Amino acid sequence: MQKVGIIGLGKIGGSLLLRLADSGRFELVASDIHKEQLAVFEKAGVTTAPSNLEVAESSDLVFVAVKPWDVGQVMEEVASVMGSDGGKAVVSVAAGVTIANISEKLPHGAAVLRVMPNVCASVGLGSAVVTANEAGKERLEDVMGIFRHVGDVMELPERLFDAATALHGSGPAYVALFADALIQAGVRQGIPRDVARRLVVETIGGTAVLLKDRSAHQVRDEVMTPGGTTAAAFVAMEKAGFVGAVHDGIEAATEQARGLGG
Repeated sequence: MQKVGIIGLGKIGGSLLLRLADSGRFELVASDIHKEQLAVFEKAGVTTAPSNLEVAESSDLVFVAVKPWDVGQVMEEVASVMGSDGGKAVVSVAAGVTIANISEKLPHGAAVLRVMPNVCASVGLGSAVVTANEAGKERLEDVMGIFRHVGDVMELPERLFDAATALHGSGPAYVALFADALIQAGVRQGIPRDVARRLVVETIGGTAVLLKDRSAHQVRDEVMTPGGTTAAAFVAMEKAGFVGAVHDGIEAATEQARGLGG
């Protein structure tokens, strides 16, 4: 049974821990600076540890799911047990913190991987990208297998991680923003809020299924007819700069991700 440790039990770390616990295929241990958070997971039958070092000592894969600015301190705490023999690997899910940033806090040759998931992992429908240094490549399949428990996962070069963070890491918030705008627009047209919300949620869910095997342009073309309601909406949205605003948002988020590593 694979030994997996998780340091940090926020949205991503906590979701991953619960999914892995439900699978029954892993020996799990976790830590968090918030004792009340630990208590919640202890009630769910998860083993917890009083320190990050103890998590690292008892794990083969050490997932670090803390805020980007806390990663360096965590690495210093666990460095003494992270050797270069390939027996253990660090897996960071922190935005903007590069493998080089992490490696400089660990013994030379330590195995380091980065994963960028998103909050949809909490319902088992997340998407994630993963990359590794040379030593960590031996653990790529193990890590990808773990993230398949919470959704889709693919390998991506680290140079694209900041853009991926902006695109899909923050992506659920963009979809939620658009959903909220649609709901508000429906209410303005006289639709009761609960009805508008239900219509929008089902429309987004159904569209996501359509996009699994169709291009975005195909879906657009299936809905839009010349001179119809959808075409009128597109003209108004394009006039308001909708597509440009999306591009600007992704660019701003990418630049922000680049700055998180310090």
